[in-house]
Amino acid sequence: MRTVRFSILAAAVVFSTGDSPDARAGDRSCAAPPCVIGQAASATPVPSAPVASYAEPGISPDGREIAFVSGGDIWTVPAEGGDARLLVAHEAEETRPLFAPEGRRLAFVSKRTGGGDIYILDLSSNAGGALRRLTFDDGLEQLDGWSRDGQWVYFSSTARDIAGMNDIYRVRATGGTPMTVSDDRYLNEFSAAPSPDGRTLAFSARGTSSGQWWRRGHSHLDMSELWTMALELPLDGRRDYTQLTSRSGKSSWPMWSGDGRTLFFMSDRDGAENLWRRPAAAGGEDVKITDFKGGRLL
Repeated sequence: MRTVRFSILAAAVVFSTGDSPDARAGDRSCAAPPCVIGQAASATPVPSAPVASYAEPGISPDGREIAFVSGGDIWTVPAEGGDARLLVAHEAEETRPLFAPEGRRLAFVSKRTGGGDIYILDLSSNAGGALRRLTFDDGLEQLDGWSRDGQWVYFSSTARDIAGMNDIYRVRATGGTPMTVSDDRYLNEFSAAPSPDGRTLAFSARGTSSGQWWRRGHSHLDMSELWTMALELPLDGRRDYTQLTSRSGKSSWPMWSGDGRTLFFMSDRDGAENLWRRPAAAGGEDVKITDFKGGRLL
């Protein structure tokens, strides 16, 4: 088993733009940094040392372990630091590791079958790391989260929408046919988060930010809203939807507080991506709780 030693659980990535004072003072013909400053343009470029990337952390329920993605594989490391262990390796790309509420299973997305399907890895000692494929669609499944009781896995997918937009589904963690949760035609619905009591679902709607979350700033094309819906279907068959935020920027990745009264989410409504909170019920005020001036908040 491969291991990597971690002294801290963070990584800084520096992007070279070639517009530093030193670069401006040196050879202006350098087209693709990094270059040797102060030498002729024909000088051999100095290759950059490879830098590892660490992304998409998923924290175990007991807070002792962190699963993360590096190099397209899934690793795990103690939250207090130490040796990172390779957990899932494949030629294809593996993303979005999420622990089940009891901490003995790990869901993730893998492109080993094409578009991207959800798999579950059993971490219990008697299972011996058994791996099971959970979804079988042609399109990309975006893993959103587990129900609090660990019986359901929620995900978004474009596979069955006539307009190629995301709809929200859930499937039993033991396997079976995915069940539609919300499938409004010609409307993008994504980032589903079930409430702690299992009665309400928070999600993002509209815009293209589900697939273009990496874009800086926002336009009318990727602005999204935060909504909730009742998971219990009324007798008349019409679900109850509630809009929580206006379409003034991206509103993505809703997360519930432990008591189910507050929603945390990312928004760039004031220009930079920051973390916000608001009451989970309609009404109340949106409150910004970080004050970043640039960059991305994931």
